[in-house]
Amino acid sequence: MPQIPPISRRNLLVTIFSYNMTTELATCLQSVKDLCPELKMMIIDDASTDPRTRQIIDKYSSLFREILLQDPVEKVHTRGRLGVNIQLAYNYAVKNGYEYLFLVQDDMQFVRPLNDAVFAEYSAIFEKDSSVIQVDPRFLRRVGELLVDPKVSAYTYSETDDRRSFADVGILSLQRLQELNWKFEKNERLNKEKAHSMGLRRIFPFTPTIMHLPYPKLFRKGEVIRQFPWPLVKRGECAFEYMSAKDIARMDSRPIEFIPFARDILKTKGVGLAALHYRFGDEERVFS
Repeated sequence: MPQIPPISRRNLLVTIFSYNMTTELATCLQSVKDLCPELKMMIIDDASTDPRTRQIIDKYSSLFREILLQDPVEKVHTRGRLGVNIQLAYNYAVKNGYEYLFLVQDDMQFVRPLNDAVFAEYSAIFEKDSSVIQVDPRFLRRVGELLVDPKVSAYTYSETDDRRSFADVGILSLQRLQELNWKFEKNERLNKEKAHSMGLRRIFPFTPTIMHLPYPKLFRKGEVIRQFPWPLVKRGECAFEYMSAKDIARMDSRPIEFIPFARDILKTKGVGLAALHYRFGDEERVFS
C-alpha cells in the first residue's frame, strides 16, 4: 500500500455522534474543550427528541466546523442510524480533504490531551502494519482475550476474534478505506464481520486517551430504560477525573505487559454508592 501520512491536528476530523444524551454529552464536549480545543470537530445528531441535547450542542457550537441534524426516524436499534451517520461523516471527511476520521460517541470523555507525542505513537501503528485501518484509543475493559502485539507495540484481540477488526469508536485511516472502496454497513456487527473477512485490523494503542463514561443512560428503540445498579447510582451523572501530570507519567512509564484497563487507572466522579460495583462488578453493566 502507498505510504500513509502521519496524523496531525490539520488532517484529523473528530466526529461526535449524539442521540438524547444530556449530562454525558456535556461532559464529552467539555473534555474536548478542556483537553483538545485545537481539534477539528463536527457533530451528527440522530434526531434527538430531548430538547436539552440540542441546547447542549448550541452551547458548545463554537467547537464545531459542522453540525448535522438528522430528521426523525423510528428507532429500531439502540443506536438508531449510527451506521448511516458514520458513512455521512466519512463522506464529509473525504470531500473536505481529511486523512483521518475519529469516531466518538456521546457517552465518552477525554481524560488526557491528544498531543504530538500521542499522534506520533498512533501514526507509527498505521505505518508499521498496512492491515490496520483503525486505532482505537479507548482504555480497555476485561472483555475477551487481549494480547500484546510486538510489531506495533500495542494491543489486539486474537486472530479468531472479529473484534480485532473494527468498532464504532476510533481513528480510521481514510486513505486505506478509500483504497478498499469501503462502504459502511448499517451496524457495527456487520462492519466487524466484513473487516475481519478482509483481514483488516483495529489496534488499541499503548497510550489511550478516551473512555466511555461509567453508568450512562441506556436506550432501547429510542427509549430510556433502567438497569442495575439503579437506584444506587443516577445513570448519566458519572464521569472521570482528568489525569494529572503524575498520573500520565506513571501510566506512560509502565511496561507494555500492563494492559491499560479503565478500572485500574481512571478515577471516577459521581459513582457514590455504586463504588464497589464499579470496581468489582460486571463491566458490561458499568460501561453500558
